[in-house]
Amino acid sequence: MTTTSDPMGPDAGRILLNGNAKSVERFCSLGSMAAGPSRQRDPALREQNRVALINASWGRGEANDGPLRRGFANEGRGKVQNVGLYRAFVTVMRQRDVVRNLFDEHEAAWESLYRAYSDENDMLVASFRNAWKRCQDELGSEAIRPLLAVGDRHRPGPPTRPVRHYVEHAYAQRLQRHVEALVQADDRRSTVLFDLWRHFHLASGLDFDPLWLELRQHIADALLSASLIALPGGDPAKLLIACRFFRLENILLEALRRGAHVYGSSAGAMVLGRRVVIFHDRRNPREEFELFDNGLGLVGGLQVFPHVNDRLQTEDPHNLAYLAARFRHRVCIGLNAGSTLALQAKEGGWEAWSAGDDDVVRFGPDGDKDRIAPGEGMVV
Repeated sequence: MTTTSDPMGPDAGRILLNGNAKSVERFCSLGSMAAGPSRQRDPALREQNRVALINASWGRGEANDGPLRRGFANEGRGKVQNVGLYRAFVTVMRQRDVVRNLFDEHEAAWESLYRAYSDENDMLVASFRNAWKRCQDELGSEAIRPLLAVGDRHRPGPPTRPVRHYVEHAYAQRLQRHVEALVQADDRRSTVLFDLWRHFHLASGLDFDPLWLELRQHIADALLSASLIALPGGDPAKLLIACRFFRLENILLEALRRGAHVYGSSAGAMVLGRRVVIFHDRRNPREEFELFDNGLGLVGGLQVFPHVNDRLQTEDPHNLAYLAARFRHRVCIGLNAGSTLALQAKEGGWEAWSAGDDDVVRFGPDGDKDRIAPGEGMVV
């Protein structure tokens, strides 16, 4: 008989996702409450109960971490170490002209691709909204919500049935074509951005640069000795750039496997997933969701939406149905200021529960919305 082991092991740390803790004190309190005791594999490190800060989302202000240090100290945590991720990124940029020039070239390409994708997204969403309104006018508000989930076949039934069934089926196919166009545009953008970053690392030779290797080792040492790794909110672009620049994905995964809890809030929560979806952060007024960039991939199978009550129109089941259909390969999760989703690896899946002081929202393709109260488990 063939047996396989769980690569994460039974004592891996938790991943904690918070919506948008509105103060440093609440950020530290919610993270400490959801994390619980240290699970560090090394007994000495478990006793030290250190906190590692990844606040590159603050850019050049990442060193202004006094409130975070005091907040975690008030929660009974051990030494707080700022890994200085953004500072390390700036250091390489200043000392390696070739790397900086290549990075600037790639950033210009990213911006150009972003504008092109954003325009395409606007066009595709507008077409979808128009088709949705036509369906609503023809079939009525309550009848159209399930259409995104019925697939491309007729529901089970006899050879002859009311004509309305055929009309619903035709509209369902039309809506699904519009959604599929959005999904394909997102997939194309994801692939291009993955290739762009891969090319940057290959072309820059960073993996063999002694300065980069030294800084990355310093960052890795801090993260692998921590019991809690905290990523507060801020600018997701700055955070993603710094994380990708130093290839933090594998370091964070190893830290998690060794028992460290990884805790992200707002932008910090968004980047831990496979994709970072934003609400037109660069447009005024904000209108529609779009794929900003690939995430770090630490959280598989979930699409996280922080600031859910502010940005998601959670009382509109049609909007929830659209988002769940567009991101149908993932479970859609909404988080507010006090919402914290705790994830524990278990046999290749997630054991999940609401670990904050506000509900976690889970929504599906027919517009349904489940609220998971603090302390309750949930299926993801």
